[in-house]
Amino acid sequence: MKVFVISMKNSTDRRLKVEQALANVSFEFFDADNLSDNSEHFIFSLYSPEKTKKYKGYELTVPELGCFASHISLWRKCVELGESILILEDNIEVVSELPEYLDKVHELSDKYGILKIYNLFKSNYKVFEEVEGKYKVVSNLKKSGLGTQAYAISPRVAQIYLNIVPGFFEPVDNFMEHEWRTKQTVYSLIPYLVQRGPVNSTIGKRKLKNGMSAWSKVMPELYRSYITIRRAMYNKLFK
Repeated sequence: MKVFVISMKNSTDRRLKVEQALANVSFEFFDADNLSDNSEHFIFSLYSPEKTKKYKGYELTVPELGCFASHISLWRKCVELGESILILEDNIEVVSELPEYLDKVHELSDKYGILKIYNLFKSNYKVFEEVEGKYKVVSNLKKSGLGTQAYAISPRVAQIYLNIVPGFFEPVDNFMEHEWRTKQTVYSLIPYLVQRGPVNSTIGKRKLKNGMSAWSKVMPELYRSYITIRRAMYNKLFK
């Protein structure tokens, strides 16, 4: 399967580490979207800062929007190619049998639609399938904000995401993990085939809170409760 690594074009040190980590994997770099000098970028026509302020109490940072834009561009690439692809961010390390299991990852992503091969945090999960007596296909039940460091996606799911992304107001990992909204369960393969490397995130500080009113502090709490309820409902109905 085709493997794309999201990376800033000028991040030469990070790219060198990726090349070393993926020495046995055929891949290509995808130049991450840099929004600093591009106020006309397509991402601004899709993003709703008003909703972010209302429901989250802060604004998404420019690096967060750039990260989201890069994933959107690769979802479009996936649909264009008409085949599942593996998307990696450039802060990963290979810790297991990724080269040997690429065909299996491809097969499972075709079957399930989306398959993460790394999550930032541990979470309770439900097992859906045993893989060769060594791996498991699971879906997380509670955690959110698990990152987008490494996942395979099919054209079908890429199109689903593209159809509903207009008006987005959360980071890309939250967008994908709110399954009741996308109507697409996010699956993971454990143990993970990659891990996060010892490099700093290019996103930096995620929350920009500016002069929050009393109501703007209450609404995020209500929204968090809403997410908890919707996740529990989705888990009960579909997992």
